[in-house]
Amino acid sequence: MNVFYEEKHCSPYELHFNEDNMDYIHHYDNSIVLDVIDTFYSVCYLDFYTKRNENNDNSKLLSIEIPVNNKTKLDKIKPELNSLIQFMTNGEKFNISFIENLEKKEIIVPDKLPLGVNYNSIALLSGGLDALAGASQESNNKTLFITYSTNKIEGNKSINSYNNYIRNYCPNSSHIIIPKISLKRKKQLTQRTRSLAFIASCLLYADHFKIKEIKIYENGIMTLNPVFYFRRRVTRTTHPKTLYLVNEILKKLKIDIKVVNPFNYMTKAEVLDLIPNEWNNLIFQTKTCSKMPGTKAFYNRNGLGINHCGICTACILRQISILNSTKRGLDAKYMTTETILSEEKMLKIENQYAYNKSQKYIKSLTRYKYIEKKSLVDYYKIFAKKIDNGEIYNYLYLNPNYFRETPDYLEKYDKLLKKFKKEIENYINNLE
Repeated sequence: MNVFYEEKHCSPYELHFNEDNMDYIHHYDNSIVLDVIDTFYSVCYLDFYTKRNENNDNSKLLSIEIPVNNKTKLDKIKPELNSLIQFMTNGEKFNISFIENLEKKEIIVPDKLPLGVNYNSIALLSGGLDALAGASQESNNKTLFITYSTNKIEGNKSINSYNNYIRNYCPNSSHIIIPKISLKRKKQLTQRTRSLAFIASCLLYADHFKIKEIKIYENGIMTLNPVFYFRRRVTRTTHPKTLYLVNEILKKLKIDIKVVNPFNYMTKAEVLDLIPNEWNNLIFQTKTCSKMPGTKAFYNRNGLGINHCGICTACILRQISILNSTKRGLDAKYMTTETILSEEKMLKIENQYAYNKSQKYIKSLTRYKYIEKKSLVDYYKIFAKKIDNGEIYNYLYLNPNYFRETPDYLEKYDKLLKKFKKEIENYINNLE
């Protein structure tokens, strides 16, 4: 079973790469890289399009066969791949099998001539703040910015950022969009494995242009994203263990590319301070929220053009960070006002803006938003307390093997965490 072959009758790479995004490449046939691309996309979309209760054993539902040209080599990376997926999905087990595909994988784009562009850097460009700050670090490089268009909002925001700001700041750069493929299946509301799609979207270009690193710019706090109680589900897009296992897979397959996070030891507030003042107008337009449009957090006030719920982990971290940065006052609007943690005040706002004026409905929705936000504020209070008493390291999944090139990683994390503790305290003191 493979959702791509069942519904689209072709390999994932054939759907994601085409004449619209294969600038300067008219022929590509490194089958081992295409096998990895197909593997990462297949796993990611299986996660996206398998409706399930994540607390159950879903190994039968999450079974997949992936046709590859290099079955013997791919079989050898299954231990690392299984560990990677289990870590990214908070413990879910996927049953992955590789089957031999005798038809050679290659991409041929007619009427495209190689123009000899000598890119020397690749960076992910989402519609978020960290990616925007990362783009500001690329001005001296010939950078290929790559966007995996998770949704239309994120895709459009990255296009706007690049066309109106980044292109002029990074004159030797280009921007490529990789489309997310829609499937006729029920969706699971998750983004946990999306970094596999990000990496798959970059590998082909990194290999073709002989670029040794793929940069995913993400602040160190969201990278660590610790869990303190069972009910909370987290994304581990750039966690050191995630990147270590991805890089081990590439190394085992003799693919000379590494995935790195240059912001690993920075708080989000520090990351925001890197954004040039000329780009300040863009901050309002970026999207950080982890909740999908149309979900409960956006009920009863849809159509206002607000893309941030204000009650998810990503939104609260964004609020903490902007408050503690030089960009204070430049933030986007939230469905739930940043400084308010009073259920009574939240109810007043819901009554003011709601289009369904049923008091029973409004009170129920307010209660939901209050509980969600209070839970996350409590989470960050626990975060600060565990930094203070030193227990935080019990929740970070740090292993010396992940930091062989950074022997002082614990000192760097200690500095990062102590700074973040002060940022949390400042945020708590500003709540009403």
